[in-house]
Amino acid sequence: MPTQTFSSFEDFYDANRHSSLRHMLLGPKRGNWVLTYLIANNLSLQWGQEGAKSLVEGATRLGGITIFLPTQNPSALTGNGRRFDEFSLMTVRPGDEFCLSATDWRHWASLYIPNEVVASANRDATAAIGLMTGVVQLPPNRIGRFRSVVEQLGVVVQRAAAAFESVAALKVVERKLVQEIRNVLVMKHEVEHTHGPHVVPRRQIICMAMDFFDQHDGEYLSVEQLATAAGVSERTLRDAFQQQFGIAPVQYLKLRTLHQVRRALKSADPSVKTVTEIATQFGVWQFGRCAHDYRLLFGEFPSETLRHQC
Repeated sequence: MPTQTFSSFEDFYDANRHSSLRHMLLGPKRGNWVLTYLIANNLSLQWGQEGAKSLVEGATRLGGITIFLPTQNPSALTGNGRRFDEFSLMTVRPGDEFCLSATDWRHWASLYIPNEVVASANRDATAAIGLMTGVVQLPPNRIGRFRSVVEQLGVVVQRAAAAFESVAALKVVERKLVQEIRNVLVMKHEVEHTHGPHVVPRRQIICMAMDFFDQHDGEYLSVEQLATAAGVSERTLRDAFQQQFGIAPVQYLKLRTLHQVRRALKSADPSVKTVTEIATQFGVWQFGRCAHDYRLLFGEFPSETLRHQC
């Protein structure tokens, strides 16, 4: 089961998959002890709900880093002597010890990322993350986006765990989260070339992006992947899409996802597949927003498209 409720705090901490822990209660129980987990190929994720004041010490697993993110009541937590707030998270390198002290109940998420996954995402990522060890504050837009993605995924895992039984869905989860991890932990430094031999014509940028779409039909893609495929910065890609299509790449990708979902719904057997299972294969975890956007675009809800196949 991806979600477990524990009657004792000892069992809750023993079930932690990312660290070896020593723990001590600092006060009586005020809530439940709940742990939700998901293994997405090389990534491991946990969402925890702790029901009492506690002190936790430990070290992350060897071979990767752990990201710890308070998702509710962050001010109740202190990490290595530093108070968390809504803009904070903690990164812990392999073998590093940490101490988390909580003055109240709280919800949190943690992600374990093997070193090879970080390195494959960005050659400078490991060094950048090393500089951010411990509790760090991030700009509101970066931490806000990261928290939103992690929380949305946690809700889907709790409510529709079967949606992640497919290889396609887990592959999308890994790809999407690696991108978000890179975005939140590694600062981007784009260099724009306004003249000279490095200038890429707009038409060529669009052609390379469209070729990349064709080569990866049915897969979840990010703006960064498109920019890399076109050999330009994300800003240059954005300008090219805006001039060519009148929309930004992120909007284009959103529309592409809606069309992918529609094609899958129209070809699915409604007695076997659900909208949730299909949508998660394309990186959709915010189902209410997706259904709203889908209806605006196609004039019907995703469930109606699926039922029409009966």
